[in-house]
Amino acid sequence: MRRFQTGSAVIEGLTAITVFSLGILGLIGLQANVLEHNAQAQYRAEASYLAEEIIGLATADALNADCYTVPAAGSCTNATAAQAAVDWTGRVEAALPGADATPPKVVRAADGTFTVTIQWKRDNEDTSHNYVSVTNI
Repeated sequence: MRRFQTGSAVIEGLTAITVFSLGILGLIGLQANVLEHNAQAQYRAEASYLAEEIIGLATADALNADCYTVPAAGSCTNATAAQAAVDWTGRVEAALPGADATPPKVVRAADGTFTVTIQWKRDNEDTSHNYVSVTNI
């Protein structure tokens, strides 16, 4: 009877190693997925911060809100405000990958609606991402 059970410990050991290896491979894939989502969350948070920054500048200087539009509106007479918008555009393009290919847009409508659109695209992605913030100034 003992003769038929020889080698069963080896089979059990190989089975355990196989199951353990599959579990480790699953954890590695999960970790890669988490890292990817963390990177995307970082870009979304950065885009949100940058949009709120230009909205804050325009709100604090409501008389010159047209100067904070991107591309620049022709009706701006305040060089400091216009330069702040140019500097902000540079920060957006430096902070987000691919933002220089599709520059940010800041539009002020006649009714006072202020719309900020920021787009970015990572090199390894097929689709671009965007963040849009709308407020009234």
